[in-house]
Amino acid sequence: MPALQVFQTRFFGFSTRPFAGDDLHLVCILVGSLRLIQFLCLVPWMLYYFIDKLKGKNIWINEIPYWCPQYQALKDNVTEDIFFSKSIGAIYEDSAIVRVSSFESGDGPYIYGMVVAIVFLGINVCWLCMLWSATSLGTPTQPERRDKYLRPLIIFQLIAGLIFPIMILVRGIKFTHYVRTDNFRCGQGVTVRGRTLEEQVFYNFYSVLMVTNALEILFWPASFVGNIVRFVKKQGMFLRGKEEKEHRIQYMFGFMFRCLQCLSCGKAGGKDFKNKGELKDFAVQFMELANFETNVDFVLSDVYIGLVMLGRDQLERREAAIQLAVKENNIIRNLVRPQLQVENNSKTEGEDPIASQPHRQKLQKRGSVYILQHQESSTYQVCERHLLLQSNEEDRLLMQDLAYYSRYAQIIYKRVQPLTVEEFGLEDNATHFTRGSDTLFESRYRLSSLDCEHAMLSYACFLNGIVSTPYAILVDTAKEKVVITIRGTISIEDMVVDMQYKPAGLEKVGVICGTDLKGHCCHKGMLARSKWLYNSLRSEKVIKTLYSDESPFKDYGLVVCGHSLGGGCASLLAVMLRPSFPSIRCFAYEPPGGLIDEDLATKCEDFIVSTVKQDDIVPRLSHQNFDALRDNFFDILARIKVPKIQAFHDTRTPCTGASVKQRNSKILRHQTDIPTDTAFYQQLQKFRSERAEADYEKLYLPGKLVHLLDPGDSRPHIPYYASKHEFNHVAISKTMISDHRCFKLVGFLQNAQLCGGKENSMVSFVCNNSIAIQEEEEEEEEDAESSRFFMWCSNPYGRFPILLTLGASIAVLCSILSVTTCKFFTRSVSVYQSDVGDHSLFKITSVGLFSTGLLDCDKLDQNCTEFDKYTESPYCIPYSESQLSQNDWLSKAQIFVACQMVFAFVSLLLLCISTCYRIGRNAWIVICFMLLLSTLFQGLVFVIHRDNCGDSVFPIEDPSYSIVTSCDRGRGASSAIAACCFYFMTAVGSIYFACKK
Repeated sequence: MPALQVFQTRFFGFSTRPFAGDDLHLVCILVGSLRLIQFLCLVPWMLYYFIDKLKGKNIWINEIPYWCPQYQALKDNVTEDIFFSKSIGAIYEDSAIVRVSSFESGDGPYIYGMVVAIVFLGINVCWLCMLWSATSLGTPTQPERRDKYLRPLIIFQLIAGLIFPIMILVRGIKFTHYVRTDNFRCGQGVTVRGRTLEEQVFYNFYSVLMVTNALEILFWPASFVGNIVRFVKKQGMFLRGKEEKEHRIQYMFGFMFRCLQCLSCGKAGGKDFKNKGELKDFAVQFMELANFETNVDFVLSDVYIGLVMLGRDQLERREAAIQLAVKENNIIRNLVRPQLQVENNSKTEGEDPIASQPHRQKLQKRGSVYILQHQESSTYQVCERHLLLQSNEEDRLLMQDLAYYSRYAQIIYKRVQPLTVEEFGLEDNATHFTRGSDTLFESRYRLSSLDCEHAMLSYACFLNGIVSTPYAILVDTAKEKVVITIRGTISIEDMVVDMQYKPAGLEKVGVICGTDLKGHCCHKGMLARSKWLYNSLRSEKVIKTLYSDESPFKDYGLVVCGHSLGGGCASLLAVMLRPSFPSIRCFAYEPPGGLIDEDLATKCEDFIVSTVKQDDIVPRLSHQNFDALRDNFFDILARIKVPKIQAFHDTRTPCTGASVKQRNSKILRHQTDIPTDTAFYQQLQKFRSERAEADYEKLYLPGKLVHLLDPGDSRPHIPYYASKHEFNHVAISKTMISDHRCFKLVGFLQNAQLCGGKENSMVSFVCNNSIAIQEEEEEEEEDAESSRFFMWCSNPYGRFPILLTLGASIAVLCSILSVTTCKFFTRSVSVYQSDVGDHSLFKITSVGLFSTGLLDCDKLDQNCTEFDKYTESPYCIPYSESQLSQNDWLSKAQIFVACQMVFAFVSLLLLCISTCYRIGRNAWIVICFMLLLSTLFQGLVFVIHRDNCGDSVFPIEDPSYSIVTSCDRGRGASSAIAACCFYFMTAVGSIYFACKK
């Protein structure tokens, strides 16, 4: 936070948005995954090439590849072993060797692309490690420390990420084109019988490697298009200023709703949503909330970490308030004990059944609960609230009604309409269920299958638009009530109505309905639906018929109920209907918090009851709560004193009340220690000075409030009478969303535990030992500078590891050179004439670990008749199976070489890391041990090869002649000796760090 501006020119710029500089860990993971895919494709490609090279398939004879039918005939002319198994006479007869061209030199793009890909992967692995470390520096609001590393790293990647993929892609395309031409290099008119290059397994990996590199190149055109769009916006071709942002907000949320409609195949609604001004009020309110003149720069990850840390800060403040109350006022806390019954025959009315509890305050008047009420200063105050008592008739009947009518608020969601189709014969696409006026009084259309056997369905409307909303009219013969139940939020249209939370006046509504609502206001979207409901009830005349003089239900009471959006509409509808039905009652289950003004909310306590479960977020959604949440969120961001990745890892572990203070102190600085010299703080101060001038009407929950308290441990919920000011903030918790589910609310209300009065039982709260006041030891904070930090050549051990890395790199290069060449030793062949005592040097050939030198005829006609006309070609061919079977030492040497290369590469990798990152002592011991093993195995390879390539004499048919061979050190042997020396010196240098504690 904020997004990192890497560079900016007049016409082109690049930033990390939508990520901040400390969010690039996600970029590291994504790029690392891409590099892993490329690595998994590159390794089989390299192995396949190495195996083909051992089999001699890398040699193209006369530019003919091995999959062509004429290749084998040409290969048979190549002499493989003219010195060991053939006589001089045979040599003169069968030594015609055709001209050959090596795959490596003839088809350079193949090897070149492989080398470039390896280098690019190696550089990117180092770059990812450095980027990860640099991203972990600083705090969300103090990016300066990490930005000085991130900018050059990102610029390097932007350049290297373009050059290297282009090099690989160009070479790959060139190689593929070369292989495909001239009938896959076999010539025209020739039927290719073998598997061509594109039919090989490794070619699939090669293709994936090319495609991934091509995708990387597309980053630049995409960035260029983005800059063009921004340039066009700056030229004034679109709406400017506040009007532009309001339109952007409208169309952004409208686009999200359209996507939701498409993903749900229309089941989520959206047909009535046109995105032509329906969200205008929301956009204006959103702009007022976020402020237009001053933008506080933050990204999505800041929202997540800020809200999580805000929840933990709320928990810490609650625990502090509880501890202070326990210490100063001797209040008992947190465990409801309704099960402690007082026997009338053994306890008197004034006796306390649990007086032996420590820190116990006797409750003499009625059952109470101590709750924490949030204050404007972001602190909590312990307040006493009355519980609903089993002994109180009014409380008991209220809870029974809340549980009873909650079922009607539930079934209107998705159960009434299918019932009318399956049991009452209504058509699938019908929008209304109506009964004739002559059948409204008949005992028909009962909802027995919905566990509402006492309810008869009189009317139902299933229209769902921006204004219209589904509802049903029921007659409950058991309670003798006419019930209007209204559906809550379930469709896109409902979400649009929820977002129209701008206050709207009620004066005109009061005039129409016959009540004085002057000066009162409410939620605009729900008011529109409530007016539609009011007009629909009048036009359908179902209520009028049910309360007519000839109706058997004319003495029934009227009840309106609903959940969520339905609860808000039910509350407003009850206000409109009360002049006509003075005895009306409304049960609003978890309605939105920003519904009506405070004065009207108090007047509605006589006939509206709102129910809230634990930490449900919807009853806490209001403009003033959003403002408070925004301010607290910004404060929390400014208080974070560690890198965001560290805070993220800490939030993954659940935090209890006992440890929250200690853990928060490691992540958050004190409110008074917020740095004031940061750009974020300056933006925030300007933002708040502008917001101080804003004024708006505060809206609250309607009527009397019953809050269901969750005591935990799967115990029944405890209801108590709450104050509307208890919901003046958004409580951040894990259950803030799940607590709003209507289907669970019915069960919670039915199983809610009422507490007894003083004649039956006492209620107390027992102090939780986990929050006992105690002095906490201050832990030393880890110095950020001493933490492990990966940066290229940051030299945490000084510059000596760089020399060790350089020595190991030279050793590995020498080892690779000694393995890949066929000139490990040079074998001289001489003919010795015993009667003359003269040595005639016939030829010098080369032998290696995996291949031997290839002889070629130096005559233009390629038909040598003299043995001395053969010359050593620059190409190598692998040993034949007969040679490998006759020389077991070759297999042993090859095994030692494989082990030596593994140890060498691992030790080199660790040495490279040591120049950038502080590794442990055990890692240095591993490096030293592997380098010594590499020295040993490299020496064994040299010794084995030298012992089996010594001087020897081969007799031939003519007893006066013999062939004498001798071996001299070649380029490969010299490289092996150099590798041994560098391995050993590097191992000796590593001992210093391995022995250092």
